[in-house]
Order: sequence, then structure tokens, then C-alpha cells
Amino acid sequence: MSPKCQENNRLMKQAGYTSVSVAIFLVLLKTVTFVLTGSVAILSSLFDSVQDMMTSAVNMIAIRQAVNPADKEHRFGHGKAQAIGSLIQSFIIAAAGLFLLLESVERFCRPRPLHQICIGLIIMTVAVIATIILVRFQSYVIRRTQSLSIRADRAHYAGDILMNVGVMVSMVLTYLTGWTRWDSLFGCGVAGYLFIVVYQIIRESLGMLMDTEMSDDFRKQIEAVARSFSSVKGIRDLRTRQSGSNAFVQFCIILDDSLTLRQAHDITDQIEDKIKERFPDTEIIIHPEPQRNKL
Repeated sequence: MSPKCQENNRLMKQAGYTSVSVAIFLVLLKTVTFVLTGSVAILSSLFDSVQDMMTSAVNMIAIRQAVNPADKEHRFGHGKAQAIGSLIQSFIIAAAGLFLLLESVERFCRPRPLHQICIGLIIMTVAVIATIILVRFQSYVIRRTQSLSIRADRAHYAGDILMNVGVMVSMVLTYLTGWTRWDSLFGCGVAGYLFIVVYQIIRESLGMLMDTEMSDDFRKQIEAVARSFSSVKGIRDLRTRQSGSNAFVQFCIILDDSLTLRQAHDITDQIEDKIKERFPDTEIIIHPEPQRNKL
């Protein structure tokens, strides 16, 4: 395992532990707030944080499994555990979005007065700041690792920020206007956002589980590296797939008939080394073929 891959695994584990810790902190914070204020808006946000805590726990388990090296039973590693974990997360996020939508509609039909608005705003501000710090750290980890699990985890925490800000804005508007349905409108909007996030996560997770081809740009770069060698007369059957943070690439190269087996082997090694310089966490299989059999 390359040093970069080891560092990425460490970052993903750290992001998982941080996410669970922040989720537990938010649950405790909002529980205290609800006890003090009796606000249904805070209760709704509390339930959302409980969902976040459950989702983050699932995510942490998936990451711990995904970073395990390949073994006798899993020759290609455990990277797809991230996709499975992300699917589980999407179901939890969908449930949270559905609950939020139903709660918002019920609250719109049966508005309830808010109490202790100042205390609620102060504590919700602390919750928003803690969540923003977490999301920024997750964004950093995603840029370094391209982790699907962390991306899914960040998505619902970003939705949590929107929800908490919506709760705060609705509390202020309710205080200023006396109209108690503002929080319901914001709740419906956040629920819609969560459903969009669920769709994106499911699409990416199924793509990884079904070995969907990687982007055209990635494929073109792989092909360009192979064709940069003058001894390569052609390339065919390029196949790519993603498993966790690792990419798997295989293709055939057409070589001159006069090359010896040693020469052909050296050329394939050189191509592999050049590809790994650009994409370190890539497993590569190259099959050399004589030019006369290229058809």
C-alpha cells in the first residue's frame, strides 16, 4: 500500500470518528435545548441529529471495513463497503427527510407557539458553528481521498446546517411577525434538499457496486499514457472501475511482433509505473498482444 493510500485511510478514519463525536455533541446540546424551551422546532432538529448520529456510526463502520487491505477472500480489497455504507446512509437520510416533511406539514396545519427564543437561538448558533467546522474538515478529506462515504456523510451534515439555520430564521421571523408557520416552510425546503441528496448518493453508490466505467477524462488520460510509448502500436479493451478510493484499470496493448517476451514485459512495467505516477491508488493489468493479432 502506497504512503498516499495509507494517509488517505488515516484521514477517512479520522473523519469518521470526528463525525460521530460531533453528532453525539449535537444530540446532547439539542436535548438540553428542548428541555429548556419546549420548542417543537428544536425537537425536529434534535430528531435530525439523532439520524445524523446513526448515519455517522454506519459510515464509520463502513470506512473501517473499506480501508482493510486485500485478503484471501477479497482479492480486490474492501473498497465497496463504502458504497454499501452510503446506501444505508441514503435510507436513513430519506427517513429523516420524510419525517421532517411530515412534521413541517403537521406544524403548518397546527401551528404552535415558540418559547425562550433567545436561548434557542444561542444554542442553535453553537450547533451550526460545530457543524460548519465538521463539514469543512470533511470537504478537506474528500479532496484528498475522493471517499464516497465521507461525501455522503458531509451531504446530510450540510443539510443539517440548512435545517438549523432555517429553524433560527423561522424563530426570528416568528418573533418579529407573530406568524408561526415560518418554521414549517423552511422545514419543507430542507426536506426537498435531503431528497435530492439521497438521489445523488444512491446513484453514485449503485454506480460503484455495478462497476460503472470511470469518467471519460480518466479513460483518456490512461490511454494517452499508453500511447506515449513509441513501441505501442495501439490500445484496446480499456476497462475501468472504482472501488472505494482505489481505481482498477485493465487494457490490451498492441506491440511489434519482433519484440521478445522480456522487452514486452519491460514495456508494460514502464506503462504501469507512469500511470501510477499520475494515479497512485490504481491497480493496473496490461495484456500485451502481437500486432498481427490486433484484429
